[in-house]
Amino acid sequence: MSVQLDDPARAVPAPGEEVRTERLRPNVAGDLPSVLGAGPMFGRAVAGYDRFQVDTYVQWAEGELTAAERELDSLMARHLSTRAALDEARQLLSHSAGGGELLSASRRIGDLLATAADEAEDIRAEARAEAAAAAARSQRLLARADETVLAAQTGATRLVADATATATAVTAEADRILVEAETTLSGAHRAAADLREEALRVEQRALARAGELHEAAVADAAAVLLRARAEAVAMLDTARAQRRRADDAAAAERAHLDRTAAERRAALLAELDRLDQQRAALTAEIGRLAEGAPSTPAPAPHPLRRVLGGLRHRSGALPVA
Repeated sequence: MSVQLDDPARAVPAPGEEVRTERLRPNVAGDLPSVLGAGPMFGRAVAGYDRFQVDTYVQWAEGELTAAERELDSLMARHLSTRAALDEARQLLSHSAGGGELLSASRRIGDLLATAADEAEDIRAEARAEAAAAAARSQRLLARADETVLAAQTGATRLVADATATATAVTAEADRILVEAETTLSGAHRAAADLREEALRVEQRALARAGELHEAAVADAAAVLLRARAEAVAMLDTARAQRRRADDAAAAERAHLDRTAAERRAALLAELDRLDQQRAALTAEIGRLAEGAPSTPAPAPHPLRRVLGGLRHRSGALPVA
């Protein structure tokens, strides 16, 4: 976790102590004697001050208080030992019997007592000064600790407020996004439902159109079949009429040919009769002439007679209209 030190302008100076600009950034990473050269400055972490720096500062303050208490206990022990020596000297003086020895002893004891009293007074004064200094340092440490705790609490409160505001903003934004998502989802559902309905309508229209097209195709096919049948019937009727006309024409042509053949046959028969009559006349004439002439052989049949005989035979085979 990265730690960033506070601004030096925000350091809290000790009461009655001049702030020196070159000591505004003490080493709080473990150099304990330099910590209190200026006000405590802790690097801000995510949820307050750096725990290691605060623990180091409190540990150093507790060490200072413990050292002051040990020094006070040492001075009190020296004071008590001096008082014990003084009491012992007084007891020796009360039990001494020699005058000179008593005088010299009294003088030495007086000097010793004076020296001891002076030392005791000095020790008491030094102890009082040390105690006062330790108390002052303790008060300063406590004040700084209180200020540090207050600053930490203030920072923590501010961080909690900021975090609460941020959480509130994030929650509001999340609620807004959730509402938008729900709105979008609802819109998507509605759009999907509309699309499904539209697809169903299109499918129904397509089915209806397909049915109409099928019916139209069936009707067209039926109409085409009817037209084809009608055209076939018409063609058959036309063919029958044409055949009838052809048959009539052929019959008329046969009748005409028969009439022509009959007329020609009649003409030929008439011509044949005329020729027979002429032949008979000629035969008679020849007979009359032959009576006076030598006998001659009978003439051969005329070729025309054979032709006419064939015509008679053929004309008898032809039907007469």
